[in-house]
Amino acid sequence: MSSIPPLAGLATYAEAAVQGYSVEENVSRFLRYAWIEKRAMEVGLYWLASTPEWEVKEALGLHLSLDADHAADIRVRVAEMRNPLPRMDVSPDPAIDQFFAELLTAETTVEKIIGLYGVLKPALLDAYQRHYAHANPVIDQPTRRMMKHIVLDEEEIVAWGKLAVTAVTQSPSSQAQADQFQAHLQAYLQAMGGIMGDQEKRAELPPTRVKAPFTPDYFPNRDDRFAMKWNFVNPQRQVSMNEDVPLDERTLALMCRRIVEMDVPEYMTRIIAESEGEPWEYYVEMTRQLWDEVRHASMGTIYFENRGVDWKRLIAIHPGMSIRLGTLTVQEAHNVLFAIEQNLMPAKTGKRLEYEISVNANEPLAAQIQDYDWADEVLHVHTGRKWLLPKTGLPSGEAVKKGWELRASTVDVLADYEDRGEQKNWWPEFVLAVLGRETAHEEFNLARM
Repeated sequence: MSSIPPLAGLATYAEAAVQGYSVEENVSRFLRYAWIEKRAMEVGLYWLASTPEWEVKEALGLHLSLDADHAADIRVRVAEMRNPLPRMDVSPDPAIDQFFAELLTAETTVEKIIGLYGVLKPALLDAYQRHYAHANPVIDQPTRRMMKHIVLDEEEIVAWGKLAVTAVTQSPSSQAQADQFQAHLQAYLQAMGGIMGDQEKRAELPPTRVKAPFTPDYFPNRDDRFAMKWNFVNPQRQVSMNEDVPLDERTLALMCRRIVEMDVPEYMTRIIAESEGEPWEYYVEMTRQLWDEVRHASMGTIYFENRGVDWKRLIAIHPGMSIRLGTLTVQEAHNVLFAIEQNLMPAKTGKRLEYEISVNANEPLAAQIQDYDWADEVLHVHTGRKWLLPKTGLPSGEAVKKGWELRASTVDVLADYEDRGEQKNWWPEFVLAVLGRETAHEEFNLARM
């Protein structure tokens, strides 16, 4: 007769008797992990807007949000093991910060990809896998459970990174650039004793590439695949709200509104990165919202890819709002975001209407996109009320009013950039290309809003 497995099936008695990390050894490593995840999140925030490749923006949006989640989980585990809680707002090792200083000298997409996904993330995954394997499966089960889920995330990140590294190193010159930067960063990784700090530290280092204190570049960028990246004309909202326009064209307009949302995470990066003295919960929830906004833009690409539409060429996917809000203070920019989110809630003009348009158009994919877009925006409304309102000292209605006033104050900012591309109403040509007929929207207000 077989016996019931002991120890909840976590291990045999022999496996559970093998000594793993002590509490002190765990905590010393966790302090490093949490700081590295924090710094990796910051790198993503610094790079997302200025990196021109859309696919890299998508990945950075997801990965920096996961970095924040991982740091939060690790912080909770440390709090379970140590009282009083050791400081987690200071670096546990100056060599870690020196590594990140070198990483932030990346000047091209090739260097960014190789630094983050060719050096840092594989090393982080290896450390987490080794930590999981060495932790006692029963005595230290909470750590094992935490590490198991973090490892799953990091495996997916590293898998994407390998493909990205291959994609950006196709030419001999790009491969040489990648090899040089990889060797440079590997040296600084060794100088900090690896991720865990348990490896022999390298004594001699190549000369630093740091020439001055790092200054983030939050100016939004698009690569040359985006034919109308400097065309700031926005007809799609007018079309989607026009009840005289057929539902299929209104749905098309909604999907265009989704795809241009990439400018939201682009301006959110500065809001998050330059916010000081916030609890870690702030970074978790705000980077989640940032990732949601990246997802919304990606939802638009899914729709158009499914229909075989060349969205990079036919849609004006410009970074206008990101440029405009970049002229405001961080709190002012957040106030504008708050006003926009609150404005999406009224049933007759907001997300419920957008969902109903796509349902009534008998567009299942668009309906699913709008369904989840609506759910996300409800969450974002609460996020704004939680983190923005206390800073303003205003009731919600007054904060919304102030947000719209701030947004209006930036309306002329784009005049300085309009000569970079033709300013034209692209909608009629787009509808003809996608639907094969003339647009039903007759009067366009092409003024900047």
